[in-house]
Amino acid sequence: MSLPPYGRTLALVSGILLQAAAAFAGQINVTVTGVTPNGTGVLVALCDTSLDPSMCNRGDRKTASATTMRFTFDNVPAGKIAVAAFQDLDGSGSIERTNLGLPREPFGFSNDAGRSRRPTFEAAAFNVGSGLSNVSIRLRTLSQAGAQE
Repeated sequence: MSLPPYGRTLALVSGILLQAAAAFAGQINVTVTGVTPNGTGVLVALCDTSLDPSMCNRGDRKTASATTMRFTFDNVPAGKIAVAAFQDLDGSGSIERTNLGLPREPFGFSNDAGRSRRPTFEAAAFNVGSGLSNVSIRLRTLSQAGAQE
């Protein structure tokens, strides 16, 4: 069955757009250090406009089996991204906080944001292009986050 002229044009344009979208997708490799290898979960999330968990729409969870763990995210759209990670020591699926909202479990962000003050998206964000982005995150407890190394 043959497509009418406008159908062939639409199919051609759709194919070009799909190829262009794939060309602008990148890969992010995240290395998380400071993990306590105790069988609990380590969660890593990609955040696209805010560090609020509701804006971190893509993530992965692995069992803490080594002090260093690696996560890979493929087909990440080009633009600003921040990476957040934490070790879920109590298995709740979310980071536990004190009554003041401070984290009780080891956490970390891209660009080492939040080491000495409350992290912001802008401090943690980096640009993703069509290539490979390597990100290192060191998990720290709240008392370690403010300590000088």
